[in-house]
Amino acid sequence: MNRRTLPALTALATATTLLLTACGGESPEADEKIPGAGESSAEASASPSEESEAENIDRPKMTFPKGFDMKFNWDDPSDPDSATALNDAKNYVRSVYFGIFEQDPESSAYKFYVEPMSQAHTYARDQIQQYVDGGWVLGGKIAYSKAEVTDGKAKGTKVVNYCYDESQVYGRDAKTGKKVDGGSDAGSPHLSFTLVMKESDAVDNLWLVHNVESERGAAQCVGS
Repeated sequence: MNRRTLPALTALATATTLLLTACGGESPEADEKIPGAGESSAEASASPSEESEAENIDRPKMTFPKGFDMKFNWDDPSDPDSATALNDAKNYVRSVYFGIFEQDPESSAYKFYVEPMSQAHTYARDQIQQYVDGGWVLGGKIAYSKAEVTDGKAKGTKVVNYCYDESQVYGRDAKTGKKVDGGSDAGSPHLSFTLVMKESDAVDNLWLVHNVESERGAAQCVGS
């Protein structure tokens, strides 16, 4: 099975080339299922580290079924604001995948981490919608690395850059958990992402995603 044709979390400008409707039948391992496929996992609590970070913030609680994992291979910046912005960038990424497993393009989880009506809001909704339309969730592992946080041009903004490796992720039927065939090759499984973060006006220590951009096959991410 070719695993590179999933609608990875790519920029809206390229997402339409990765629509699930082009994908075909089941793989030879179609009898393998994800526990809880087709069910919401919203009841599970956040990890202790997330609860510690949240403190006075009532953050969405997200968990994922066995058979799917996200590895964030980076250290937090020493600057507290940069560390918080990076953590909320990670939370945004997790919330989009959570919406995919919920099969809900209007998931409240990602809405918590976006500036309302921003490009990042539309991006998250459209990415989830692609999986809903195709009837897919995910299996395997996604690895994130090489995170950097810099000050944005506007006051109260940060720019988060990181690399993304989708080479070990694959699609599963949302109802049965069976693996599905991805179809033709969509290119390099290594991508770079840039998230523009804005400090929330309403909630202390919360950074919201305003804009998302990506580049497939970015030189700095190949082999990461």
